[in-house]
Amino acid sequence: MKFATAYEESRDAVYGYLVYMTKDVQLAEDLSQEVFLRMFLHLDKFRGQASARTWALRIARNVFLTYARKKQPLLLIEQEWEPLSDINENLPEQEMINKENAQYVRDCLMCLAESERTVLLLRDFEELSYEEIARIMDLSADVVKSRLYRARQKFRKIYESMQ
Repeated sequence: MKFATAYEESRDAVYGYLVYMTKDVQLAEDLSQEVFLRMFLHLDKFRGQASARTWALRIARNVFLTYARKKQPLLLIEQEWEPLSDINENLPEQEMINKENAQYVRDCLMCLAESERTVLLLRDFEELSYEEIARIMDLSADVVKSRLYRARQKFRKIYESMQ
């Protein structure tokens, strides 16, 4: 497999995952660069048992976990919900509502533990199969299904309690 192909196939998924996990666009860009550097350096180790996107997301999760453990351990634990902040009031009404809703979902996601956020993001946002998620998280597909169920229940409870 060529690096350019792997990069094109996985770039948006990796960046999106890292933005959600870090809540920081600049940091997500930096970590994305680290992911693609690792992919480039280890392309010869890619066995093709999963898609390049799945492989890249596994690397992205490992890069995120390494960064969070060393620099920002708070990203790994459940956080208290915080109200929306610094919404630009000059936006048209619908755009402002959309921005508030997106921020609300992100805030609710951050109330989940890292493994719960990851399984939700990979399944519901990236639309990966249970098997692909299992490879990324180094779990069985059955464990992924149960974690996803619990994460959805917890997310729903948080979301409804904050409305």
